[in-house]
Amino acid sequence: MHIMARRGVLSVKLNQDQEYFTCATEDGLRIFHMDPLIQTHYVEASKIGSIRIAEMRFRSNIMAFVSGGSRPLYDDRTVVLWDLNTETAVAKVVLKEPVLDVKLTNDRLVVILRSKVILLSFPGGETLSELNSRDNPNAVCAVAHHARKIVFPSRKNKGSIQIEDLDKDDSASQSKPPANVQAHGNDIICVAINAAGDCIATASTQGTNIHLYNVVTKSIIKLRRGLDKANIYCLNFSKDGSYLSCSSDKGTVHVWSLKDPDMNPVSTLKPLVGLPNEIKSYASFTVTAECACLCSFGAGDAMYAICLDGSFHKYKLGRDGSQTDTGRNCFRVSYDIYPNLGELYD
Repeated sequence: MHIMARRGVLSVKLNQDQEYFTCATEDGLRIFHMDPLIQTHYVEASKIGSIRIAEMRFRSNIMAFVSGGSRPLYDDRTVVLWDLNTETAVAKVVLKEPVLDVKLTNDRLVVILRSKVILLSFPGGETLSELNSRDNPNAVCAVAHHARKIVFPSRKNKGSIQIEDLDKDDSASQSKPPANVQAHGNDIICVAINAAGDCIATASTQGTNIHLYNVVTKSIIKLRRGLDKANIYCLNFSKDGSYLSCSSDKGTVHVWSLKDPDMNPVSTLKPLVGLPNEIKSYASFTVTAECACLCSFGAGDAMYAICLDGSFHKYKLGRDGSQTDTGRNCFRVSYDIYPNLGELYD
């Protein structure tokens, strides 16, 4: 998630179990625990520079970052592996072109470039595979670390995705061919894959529908986000795959129930012209319009929205069809400005 910074925030990213998030800023790096919302780490810019992208490796002391902003310490081709305990760089990986995003698993470092995804070993840093992608300025890529799968825009066709094995090694004598899926007619703008690796959510530049692809049955289900074109910022599955969330520049966060599909209302628009039904979200709430927002799920039907304007929203999902002033089938539990939480900590 990368748009114009507000409150000095350049990007926010969840860790792999959705319990922490990193905040890359002009003033360095901040890491927050989600619930309760507290700042757990702060590395000031004098040590690390201004940071454009940062991702934790689960709950360990190792994270990866790429410099950016007004006071970068490294160039934009360098991925730095940083030890939070010693506050030192333990390794640097230099690429041939600017790095758009990075992702970490237990044993892989995934680097997303403009038209390529590179798989490297972790912690060694050896290049295992270079996967060519469609022109990908938004660094669209999703990883299911337990299921050992990676998804990104395929160069085969506009609107298609490529599903690869996270263990792919170009030096191996035999390699499993990738799966290519025609998900949309327009270019892919956002993608997510559930923890089991059997369901992939995609959004195109049109942004009106979210498509769910079942890896096993090869079927695609259409989820209706809205009628107006929108820029999709985030798609995210809950950890158990029961829910899918979507945020966009319309300022509305939508939630679909995947475990109990009957909870989702069906759109009445398509049947009027003889086309298949489209499934509407069962819950929604509104945050700041045109501000990128990262969605996450917690325990006990909790849901969070982390926005680049510095706001943090916690919601409780409901099931009674209620409409409140803070949302449909949900209500807001708390609201904070997360960059301010670090002032006392600092």
